[in-house]
Amino acid sequence: MNQTLTCIALPAPDELRRGVIPARDAAPILPAGFMARLPSADRLFVPPPLNKTIGTDACEAVPALQAADMGAWHGLSLKVLPPADLTRWVGDAGFAPPGGESRDSLLRRAGTWLAALPAMPARMLVLADATVIRALAIAALGGDGAMMARLDIAPLTRTVLTRHATWRLATSGAPRP
Repeated sequence: MNQTLTCIALPAPDELRRGVIPARDAAPILPAGFMARLPSADRLFVPPPLNKTIGTDACEAVPALQAADMGAWHGLSLKVLPPADLTRWVGDAGFAPPGGESRDSLLRRAGTWLAALPAMPARMLVLADATVIRALAIAALGGDGAMMARLDIAPLTRTVLTRHATWRLATSGAPRP
């Protein structure tokens, strides 16, 4: 049986647009009508605490779909972070902010969840941060954490993975219908 996992990248948090790393577990603000325009699916997966925003009856909260843990950097402006640490964060997939997780760790977390998905149902939907969607796409391709810096997934776009024998990337960063 063929399976489809449609991934919708959530809106970027307002803090991020201002150059501030969002607080840990901050739920995104969804645009008006966001839920009504989602593709139909048999199962909906979201990171906590988004399930509280849209209702637990409609979705399954999955901790593996949470945005990267930025540790001590949560709530800080990029301007106050040590430049050498920012350079390492961008260039070294194994580097983690103090008390946080690296891109390698995020990729392992997302890839483990993707690999463990059951063969049924046929149509599944994920709502998650764009970095998590990027990690899912790279995991489907068998890539590594270094690839995280080479793939763009914009907020409010659609990425589709299909599974026949293995997961494949069918569509990446397409406009959301």
